[in-house]
Amino acid sequence: MAPLRKLTGAQAELFAAVCHHYIGEAGSEFTSSATPDEVPIFSHLSRAQRLTLIADVAVGMLCEDEPLPPDTIQHNSAYRAIIEFLFSALSWETDTLDDVGWDNVGEDLLGFDDTVYSTRERTDEELEEFRVKEALIEHRAEKNMKKLNKGKDVGEFHVDERDTRYGATDLTTARNILKRIFDGGPVSKRERDSIRPLTDKEKIAFRWRRLCDAALQEDTLENLHFQDDWSTSFPLCNVNFDWRCETLNKWKIALNLLFDTKLMDYGSATDRALVYGSVDYRSYADPSQLPRVKALERHINLLMKLYASTWDPKLLAIDQRRIYAVCSKEQYPGQYQKEELYPGHYHEEWAIGFHDECGERD
Repeated sequence: MAPLRKLTGAQAELFAAVCHHYIGEAGSEFTSSATPDEVPIFSHLSRAQRLTLIADVAVGMLCEDEPLPPDTIQHNSAYRAIIEFLFSALSWETDTLDDVGWDNVGEDLLGFDDTVYSTRERTDEELEEFRVKEALIEHRAEKNMKKLNKGKDVGEFHVDERDTRYGATDLTTARNILKRIFDGGPVSKRERDSIRPLTDKEKIAFRWRRLCDAALQEDTLENLHFQDDWSTSFPLCNVNFDWRCETLNKWKIALNLLFDTKLMDYGSATDRALVYGSVDYRSYADPSQLPRVKALERHINLLMKLYASTWDPKLLAIDQRRIYAVCSKEQYPGQYQKEELYPGHYHEEWAIGFHDECGERD
């Protein structure tokens, strides 16, 4: 399966902003947000291949006359990665506001709904026990990794659909999660209208949250796309926070519901498990996870070989231009973006030459 519908309005504007933002992230050598651990297939592909996938997904989700993105595991992984990019952008924005907010943002906009979910600190004895367990896990991971490298057969990876059904405990957990974002009702129109106009610096400081808030407010009862899933039967315009919220967890819950639960169908439980879920030393230490690890390696190696067979370094800039054409400020004028031509990583030389030639002709 694949995304269930096209994006329009504020939801399309937000999605376009994230895809456009990825051009710069993919070209940076100093950021890990371009390769989220939670989406291993996407993140282990080459930079050029990732840009191709992001461009395909952007065109499929945003262009009315184009088909939806191809239903492949790599495109579904790219779609999920876009959601993770958005989470990273929100995290950076809230962290930055904590550091420089007093210089750029009025005090009346700070400290709004900054709920902290605290946990009990471990005792010294518990910390020591934790360190011992971690050392044992790392040791098992190293042993299993060596066995995999030697070609050990760990069997085929498969997730039984029955294992993904909601039980009583799952429903209770889901209900508690939803209470975080819905308890107390939505921010009233009167309160929203009472917020003063923002300065240019404040608009920049709250850019991502304002885009996210607008997207959530368009998820109304009239716009709901009902599926056979309890989670799609409520409008996210009724969340109990607005763009001033500093609680990252609330944003993640709401946006995951908007762009994933309500909009995306990854197909089988096995396919979803391959698309989403990080792989770390704990995965290698757990024998039950080794079939998934091996399946991921096979998918990644195959995708890289297929792409390499058609790779043309002369065309590296094309996908960045596709993303720019579909997602730039000209298409979505509400975004705050630089006015100048954005060259991107792979066609800086071309862009500079084009700019200089235009200047000479003027």
